[in-house]
Amino acid sequence: MSRTFIDLYDEYFDDVYRYVFVKLGNKWDAEDIVSEVFRKAYENLGHRSNPNNPKAWILAIARNTVIDFYRKKKSLLVGEEIDGYLTPVPFEDPFEESREMDCLKKSLNHLSKEDLEVTNLRYFAGLKFKEIALILKKSEESLRVKSNRITKKLGVLVKKCLEEF
Repeated sequence: MSRTFIDLYDEYFDDVYRYVFVKLGNKWDAEDIVSEVFRKAYENLGHRSNPNNPKAWILAIARNTVIDFYRKKKSLLVGEEIDGYLTPVPFEDPFEESREMDCLKKSLNHLSKEDLEVTNLRYFAGLKFKEIALILKKSEESLRVKSNRITKKLGVLVKKCLEEF
């Protein structure tokens, strides 16, 4: 039995929104992109009436839509304005900021684009390694190793940052 679009929307909206918001850092752009993601998913659901992994499928659409967004923005921006879009945007926590959270945000800026993408998909979008492997077209085992290394690197960076306070 195939899932309806409403079921997919209800189940994955929060994950898609969180992923897109972290990538853009702007709620207005994030809302536009998320609606575009679900529009594309709706249009393509008939073509792939029963995706093997619907969460990975929808987040792959989200990832590609964010990439398209930046490509369009890049052609419109000049000079220093581009730098604001090329650097990772830390997640804005609606709760009270703490030193640990500040240090984590600063540490995320030291990750490579690929490491940041794996981190976003794993922790902000809540994907499993199998789903990330489908999206990034990499082996599950290499992503596990990479994630472990990223976690260790972030731990060292956060600890170093906390010592500076």
